[in-house]
Amino acid sequence: MGYNSPVNAPNRPETSPKPRYRVLIAGFGLITPLGASAWQTFSTLLTGKTLADRAGQLPKDIDVVSLAQATGAVACVQHSATDPAIELAERAAREALTAGGGELPGLTAFVGTSKGAVHALTAAWRSKRPAQPRSALLPSTPPDADLAVALGPHGYLNHHLQQRLGLGLIHHHVAACASSLTALHHARLSLLHDTAPSPSSDTRHASHALVITAEAALLPLFIHSYQKLGVLASQTPDGYQERPMDNTRQGFVLGEAGAAVLLKRVPIEEKPMPGEIELIDTAAAAEAYDIIRPSPTMPALGRIADQLFAGRSIDMIHPHAPGTTDHDPAELNVYADTLKHTGQTTMPHLYACKGALGHSLGAAGLSALVLACLCAKTRQRPPMPWLTSPVDSPFPLTPQASGLAPCTTHAIFASGFAGHTAGAVVRHY
Repeated sequence: MGYNSPVNAPNRPETSPKPRYRVLIAGFGLITPLGASAWQTFSTLLTGKTLADRAGQLPKDIDVVSLAQATGAVACVQHSATDPAIELAERAAREALTAGGGELPGLTAFVGTSKGAVHALTAAWRSKRPAQPRSALLPSTPPDADLAVALGPHGYLNHHLQQRLGLGLIHHHVAACASSLTALHHARLSLLHDTAPSPSSDTRHASHALVITAEAALLPLFIHSYQKLGVLASQTPDGYQERPMDNTRQGFVLGEAGAAVLLKRVPIEEKPMPGEIELIDTAAAAEAYDIIRPSPTMPALGRIADQLFAGRSIDMIHPHAPGTTDHDPAELNVYADTLKHTGQTTMPHLYACKGALGHSLGAAGLSALVLACLCAKTRQRPPMPWLTSPVDSPFPLTPQASGLAPCTTHAIFASGFAGHTAGAVVRHY
C-alpha cells in the first residue's frame, strides 16, 4: 500500500523536484451521533456535549451490546435497506461535494475503512443459514445479499457509493484505525504526482479527488471482541465514557461516523486566499511490533511526526488518543520529543475529539481532520469536559474551551492495530 518508512523514506526537500501544485480542501462533510452535518456536530461539541450524556440516561442493568449501540449509533442511518455505513459515507460525501461546488460525475475517490459494510455481510451470512436464531440486535437482510457476500464489506461499500454518487475509479485502503488518513495520504500524492490525462472529457477530474470514510460496526461480534481485548471503557452507563489524556481513562467508547473531504489541486503559483484551507502534508507508516499493541516508543508515529512537524510551527495537534491505559502518554511523549528536536518552544493546543464522539475506528482520522478544519475556521477549540485529572504532559491540557490565533496550522494523527499510522497537516489562511 506504499507506506513510508525510515528504510524507504520520501525524498527530502533538498533532493525533491520543485513542486508544481498545492492541494486545497475544497469541501468537507461529517456525520456523527452528535450531528447530521459537520457544522452541526461542531456546534454540539462547542456546548460540551459527549456520548457519555447518552449513556447516563440508560438503565443501570443494560447489557454491553445495547449500551454500545444506544450510545454510539447515528440514528438517522439505522435500518438502512443496504447498510448504515453506506448511508453515512454517502451523506458525508454529498455534504463535501456541495460545499466544494457541486457533484463531479466520474470523480476519482479514495475510500478508507477498517470494517466497511459489515451489517450487510452479517445479515447476508445469516440469511444463508436459516437455522441460526434471529435477534433484534442484528440488521435485516439487504435486497442484494448475494452481492454483499460476493464483494465483501469493502467491495460492497464501494459498489453502492459508485452507483449512488456516480463515482469513477475507487481506490480503497484498509489500515485499521489509520485507514481514512491513509486514503487521504494517497489521494494527495495522486493529485500532486499523477499528470496522466483524465479518461473523462471533464478536465476537472484531474484536479479533484474525493476522500470518503464511514464506520458502523456496532454489532455483537465486534463489541464483544473489543470487550475481551480490554480496550473498552467500563461497560456500565455511569462508566462508559472515553477519557483521553486523563489519568482516569480506562478505554474507548465505540461510535459511528461518516466523513469526507473534496481535494482540489491548484498551481503552486496561485497565492492562498483568505479562508482557504490547504492540505500541506501527509504521511503514512507501519511498524511490525504487535498485532494489537503499539511499540512503547512508537517509531512509526515518530517518523511521521518528524516529517509533519519539520520546518513548521504547529498550533494545534489532534492526537489519536483512544483513551486506553498505555497509548495516550506514549503518544504525547512522541509529539513532545519531536517538537523539541524541531526547535518549537511553545507547546501546541491539543484536542482529542474521541472523548466526545467515541472511537469511530477507521473513520476516526478523517473525522478529526474535518474537526481540525472547523477549529481553524472558527478559531475555537471545543471543551474537553472529561479532563478531571489530566496526564502529566508539557502540553496545555484544560477542560475549558479555548480561542485560537488566526492562520493556525493543525496536525492530525491516527494509529491502529498492527502499527498502522498516518498523519496530516492543514493550514487555514
